[in-house]
Amino acid sequence: MAQSFPSILTPYTEGWRIQPYSKGGSPSIVGTKQTVAVPNGFWKAKGSFYITTREELLEARGFLAGLDGQAGEFLVGPYDYRGAPWNIDPLTGARITPDLAALDAAADPAFGLNPDTTGVLQFSLAANVAANATSAMLTRTQGGHLTRGQYFSIGQRMHIITGLTTADPTDAGSGQAVPGQIGITFRPWARSLYTAGSALEFGRPQSLMKLATDDIGQIDLTTSPVSDLPLDFVEAL
Repeated sequence: MAQSFPSILTPYTEGWRIQPYSKGGSPSIVGTKQTVAVPNGFWKAKGSFYITTREELLEARGFLAGLDGQAGEFLVGPYDYRGAPWNIDPLTGARITPDLAALDAAADPAFGLNPDTTGVLQFSLAANVAANATSAMLTRTQGGHLTRGQYFSIGQRMHIITGLTTADPTDAGSGQAVPGQIGITFRPWARSLYTAGSALEFGRPQSLMKLATDDIGQIDLTTSPVSDLPLDFVEAL
C-alpha cells in the first residue's frame, strides 16, 4: 500500500496537467503531417508549500528523506476540490463541500445521514473499462452533476472528464441531479482493466506519484517565520 502525502502540508500554489504523447509521420510532399495520440500520457504536478511550524518542518523533512528520491511512491491529488460534483442543499442551493458538511454535522449529526443533506458522493463504474479506453459508463447513486474538467480516481489512478456522451439524469422539477447512469470520456487513457462496480472517488481524487527528479525536496529555510518548499511530481507508472 502506497503511503499518502502528508496532510499537514498544504500548498499555496499548485498545478496539475497531463503530459500528452503524440506520434507523427514525415511531412507529405505538400507539407502536411498526420499526428495521432498514443496512450502514453501521464500526470505532472507542481506545488509550493509554506513551512511555518515545527511540526510541518519535521514532517516534510522525514517524508522526503524516506522517499529515497524517485524510488519512493506516494498518493497525492489536487488540493482544490471546488470542482467536484457535490450534492446541492435543497433549502439553500449551496454545494455541500467537506467544509459545509462538517459544519452541518457539528450542528446536527442527522445532516450527514439524510440523503438530501449528506456530503457523501457515491459513483461507480456501470460496466468494465478496457485498458487504453478513453470512455466509460458511470452509475451515480449520490452526488451532483458531472461536467468536463472534473477529476476522479479509480484506485491509485486519477483521470479527468473531457466530455459527456449521454445526458446527465436530472429531476425535471428541481433541476438537481438524480441517481442514474452517465457516459463520459476521460484522460489519461485507462491504465488497466477497470471492473464494473469499482468505486470512483470525486471528492478527494488521488494519483500514485513520485518526485520528478532526485534533486527535488530542498526546504529553503529563512530567518522569517515562513520557509518555502517547492515540489514537482510525475505519475508513477
